[in-house]
Amino acid sequence: MHINRLRLVVASVALASAAACGADGTAPRAGPPARVDIAASPTTTVGAGTSAGAFTVRVVDAAGLAVSGASVAFSTTGAATAQPTQATTDASGQATTQVTVGSVTGAATVRATVTGTTAVSVALTVVAGPATKIVVNPKILRLVAVGDTARIAATAQDQYGNLSGSGAITYSVVDATLVSVDQSGLIRALRAGGNTFVISASNGRADTTVVTVLAPGSTTCTGLASAMTLPVGGSQVYSGTQYGCVTGTATGAEFAVVAFNSSTDQTASLSTSVMANGVGTAPSPFTSPLSGNVALRASVGSRSTAAPQHSEQFHLGLLEQGKQLSRNGGLSRARSMRGSQRSMVPSSIGGSALRSGIPASAAVGDIITLNVSGSVCTGAINHAVRVAAVGTKSIILADTLNPTGGFVDSDYQRFAATFDTLVYPLDVNAFGAPSDFDNNGKVAIIFTRTVNELVDASSGYFVGGFFNPRDLFPKVAAVATDNCAGSNEGEMFYMLVPAPGAGINNVTHTTGFVDSLTMGIIAHEFQHLINAGRRMYVNTSAQDFEDVWLNEGLSHIAEELLYYRQSGFAPRQNLTDSTIRVLNRPLYGFWKSDASSNFTRFLQYLRSPGSNTLYSTGDELATRGAIWAFLRYGADQLGTTDGAMWQRMVNSTVTGLGTITLGFVTDPLPMIRDWNVANFMDDRAGNTNPKWLHPSWDYHNIYTNTYLNMPTYPLRVTDLTENVKTDFVIRGGSSSYARFSVPAGKEGLLTFTSGGGLPTAPLQFVVVRTK
Repeated sequence: MHINRLRLVVASVALASAAACGADGTAPRAGPPARVDIAASPTTTVGAGTSAGAFTVRVVDAAGLAVSGASVAFSTTGAATAQPTQATTDASGQATTQVTVGSVTGAATVRATVTGTTAVSVALTVVAGPATKIVVNPKILRLVAVGDTARIAATAQDQYGNLSGSGAITYSVVDATLVSVDQSGLIRALRAGGNTFVISASNGRADTTVVTVLAPGSTTCTGLASAMTLPVGGSQVYSGTQYGCVTGTATGAEFAVVAFNSSTDQTASLSTSVMANGVGTAPSPFTSPLSGNVALRASVGSRSTAAPQHSEQFHLGLLEQGKQLSRNGGLSRARSMRGSQRSMVPSSIGGSALRSGIPASAAVGDIITLNVSGSVCTGAINHAVRVAAVGTKSIILADTLNPTGGFVDSDYQRFAATFDTLVYPLDVNAFGAPSDFDNNGKVAIIFTRTVNELVDASSGYFVGGFFNPRDLFPKVAAVATDNCAGSNEGEMFYMLVPAPGAGINNVTHTTGFVDSLTMGIIAHEFQHLINAGRRMYVNTSAQDFEDVWLNEGLSHIAEELLYYRQSGFAPRQNLTDSTIRVLNRPLYGFWKSDASSNFTRFLQYLRSPGSNTLYSTGDELATRGAIWAFLRYGADQLGTTDGAMWQRMVNSTVTGLGTITLGFVTDPLPMIRDWNVANFMDDRAGNTNPKWLHPSWDYHNIYTNTYLNMPTYPLRVTDLTENVKTDFVIRGGSSSYARFSVPAGKEGLLTFTSGGGLPTAPLQFVVVRTK
């Protein structure tokens, strides 16, 4: 009995233990991840190019139990990297990654993320490593006469070129009878004629400057370049040479340097440096905010009205997708389908009947089903659209799902009449007649909410409309892979609609706002339609749609031409703020609705010209502003009227710069360089060179008067100061700008380099005397 009781007690204890630890005798099973804790942090202040150590996190459930098998994603910002980037927690709930940092100093973070929990992170500061070298600037120094001074600057740097604060730098000179040097790096010529070395040293490391004091009677330019005496407005182009020299004449002179990258490759950014010697105080550069929105003045007084933020990113992407459709023989195969296997057969006739396509017999009140999506050949969004007005050249359609309180039939009738009598003849005269793929003799303009739906309130932008190239392709093509099921098979484009009240995607547009933009957008989209249709069905040797950047530039020309027609002004009148606003206030609304967007886009280019280009394959606002301004400049330079220039471009069967060559009937590259110079020189006192003028617009005057908060012309220009190297990075087709002065009776030496040697071949430097 005693033994049995003992066995019972032992069994009871075992059962209790099992109940406490789980039915299978294991520890309690953890729940899903609820929290991530940092178990071990990497070093938070770490030298560039070194390891910061391990970053370990522990994942636990809501009860604080370790969670094994959880997936942890490690991510970094700044110069930090983590390896591995994905890890699974072990039995203790821990996962580890090793953190290293690259060569760039500054802030960095490493973060651990587990689904269902709040991520944890550690902030790192990447600092320079120990100094490995001393770097002095300049390496070569010339002093003209006894008493002349110049300063050198030396820095201690780590192996990656980061500034290292370890150790003071001392300066010494080999020949102390020729020059002296103080401990701030100031060198002074003590006698004429000779060479020596100034040594910059710290902690056993050193760099050297070769110093030459010229012989009596020498100038800054002696032995390097011949001095040029330029009149005000005169210029000299330097290419393939390292030195240029200009004189200050008897009274002193001011100059600009326009560093131009003549490459036709928009991705070919080139680095170059310009250094000036013998120069005086630099003229004040143009100054303007380099970023931020600007506002236009009201027609009366100075009350600001914000420029509308019109996004064309979607539109440009759509044109690029159209180019993809046109490539690989797509255009030629689509042409073969014209008039055959058509799907545009009305299902019935009558005001309330549904149809597919837009027949020539369409009448006001008819309902037609169309794909109104912003996609190309797939992803159709079929809406019933009502014929709201029929003109001689237009069919206006209104989406039956548009918000109430917007345009009414009288508005649509007005749009049809304005298109027929103003926009259609304007664009056709400039660019050529549209194709008639659908054989209805008209262009369809569809006002649909799907345009509004392309953005939401968080974007801060709106899309005004778009032309979809898909509509010129057949639904059923000669080759199945060319089928474009989403095509509406006809000449049409899509427009923004008023969205009062709650708006669309929380974006509200008043009827007046949309109305003010409508005709300019129609003129813009109509050019795209003409351009594509003529390449497909008129100029049939074309194998591709036009490059997007130039296609956009031509549509911006269409907007400008509409402004001229509505205002009564014309190109080559050098319009100013006084002309467009102050003296003609009733006409100012036309400039704001049709022309101001071109100026706002061009402003983005002027603010940073070297980093932008006029023939970019991207979607930069700056590119569209630049190509518009260049096309207008080229037309103004080549004739007293625009003539057939735009038609030659739209009827091109090549693309890009090839199209511009056909339009201008000359190589555009020299004109692109002169346009870059004109962006600085236009309307400046003393400039009489006609190739450096913008005959149609006084940009200096309009930017500083029609826009608010812009005290000076916004072109970004850099000062050149004595013996200081200024670096530029310049994209193909663009320029960077600098200013300097030369004192009376002196010579100014300019040194042009790329990587310390001769400037790269596509670079050209135009030196212009401005005063």
